[in-house]
Amino acid sequence: MTKPSDFPREQRFRDPLTPPFRDEGGAYHVFSYEDVMRVMMNPDAAFSRDPSDWLPPGPHHMALDFMWAVEPFTVTGEPGRHDALRGIVEPWFRTRAVRSMEPLIRELAVDLLDGVVAKGTGELDLPRELAYRLSIRVICSLCGIELDREHWLREKLDEFHQATTYEDIPQQWDVEAYYWQLVAKRLVRPRDELLDVLVAAWKDERIGDRELLGYIAGFVAAGTDTTGTSLVNAFSLLAEFGLLEAIRDDLEDEQALRRVVEEILRFGTPFPVKPLFVVKDSTFGDLVVPAGSVLKVWFAAANRDEAVNGGVPQSDPDAFDRGRWPNRHVGLGHGKHYCLGAELARLETRILLQEGLRRLPGLCLDDTKPFGRYAGIVDGVTEATFRFDQERAEGIAQPSRAKAAAAAAAR
Repeated sequence: MTKPSDFPREQRFRDPLTPPFRDEGGAYHVFSYEDVMRVMMNPDAAFSRDPSDWLPPGPHHMALDFMWAVEPFTVTGEPGRHDALRGIVEPWFRTRAVRSMEPLIRELAVDLLDGVVAKGTGELDLPRELAYRLSIRVICSLCGIELDREHWLREKLDEFHQATTYEDIPQQWDVEAYYWQLVAKRLVRPRDELLDVLVAAWKDERIGDRELLGYIAGFVAAGTDTTGTSLVNAFSLLAEFGLLEAIRDDLEDEQALRRVVEEILRFGTPFPVKPLFVVKDSTFGDLVVPAGSVLKVWFAAANRDEAVNGGVPQSDPDAFDRGRWPNRHVGLGHGKHYCLGAELARLETRILLQEGLRRLPGLCLDDTKPFGRYAGIVDGVTEATFRFDQERAEGIAQPSRAKAAAAAAAR
């Protein structure tokens, strides 16, 4: 059986001691924390995320117009769009995202968990019934997407994330058309939410048509499967290493939960590698990477490098240590490209651990059934079956359903 800790890439891509190399397709790879940080900090503007330099000419998926695909500079030396694009939404994420979303995330999590219990089977498919459903519902709420579009959007995200290269991503014109419908509705009835921030910037011509679509597509893609995989990893890794019951005792211990969440992000890096365009000839050890090349930076390997914690003695970086601290992993990026939704992802993981372990007593991984992963733009999870004590869970869920019914009647 595949275990949760068996990630779908060969071991050398998760080993910080793997020497930099050029693969058979011509791409270059770096792995150590030192090399990854050098590229991420990019002091000499030698590396670019702008895919226009290596994508074939012609139309491309709208997510490649998101801020993750541009830099503060261009390959010609002119100022880039990254800082301007990030500046439009960063204040909202900094001041409102976590504060305003916690009650909604908890409500969404409880609703999904009550639905799992209502089936009466004492079993759940963690990716399909809980983890990816919570993450997609949270991002739908952020972007004004109706929840009845969840399953359709899930299919479209599978097309996107399971592409092995950016060139392979289908255009998804139907998704573009739907996003324009969302924008049209907000032009008529604004609601003071994240989508309205984007629409206002578009109306003021601070962002263009493709950038507006890129924002929505980028938020949906990053916020659903990157976070959803971390949610699956949270339960699966804790189950594999026999820690679910121990964490159940720490649900009110903010510091202990914080350390657990950071270790999940480090150990199970859901976005393991980032391809960049090399603007200037660069050297990594004995390897010369010429301008015009594609360089792949392996966050998953850097997170297993002892140097990631600045020389502080810790347990083996290949071990899952729920008390590891400090934990300066790069699972959510670094510097100017640090994930805007990082605190939101942490919040979702914490809330689902709290509510899942409270409402599903006896929760454990069913190791008689397959555990499936895929390797694409995100290292995702396709199968993970868990069992729980159905009778005890029903006793916990009944007061929750009664409270929800009373609230609905009051409205």
